[in-house]
Amino acid sequence: MGTDRNELVRGLKYELAALPLLIAAPILITIGFKAIRQQNNYIWLIIGIILAIIAIILGFLGIKIILNALFNTK
Repeated sequence: MGTDRNELVRGLKYELAALPLLIAAPILITIGFKAIRQQNNYIWLIIGIILAIIAIILGFLGIKIILNALFNTK
């Protein structure tokens, strides 16, 4: 009932990929709302929302992989 180290590393890679997106997405969403107010430009807001969704998906996948690696029932 040991920990599967390869799966654990894979899950941590997912989490490390989600980390910069968790920082960049709110910044881009804020820039997007300011751009809408000033120039009617929606591109930054759309990019920020897409990055936020990707960050959430990667975060949940990483947690799922890590938990499967730790609590493996083989």
